[in-house]
Amino acid sequence: MTAPDSLPTMSGLGTTRRDYAASCRGAAFADGLAIRGEEVTQGDSAIRAWLERVRLVIS
Repeated sequence: MTAPDSLPTMSGLGTTRRDYAASCRGAAFADGLAIRGEEVTQGDSAIRAWLERVRLVIS
């Protein structure tokens, strides 16, 4: 399973999921996470919650 992540400056994940799906046919995708550049220093709790939600980290 792939869980897209991105550190964009403006647009969230944009076309990341669609682009990955086109190049990784048959892959399963979890919900992605986008942390905007200006929010990255406060992103710890959002990253932890996302990792738990996509079951990459168990609390």
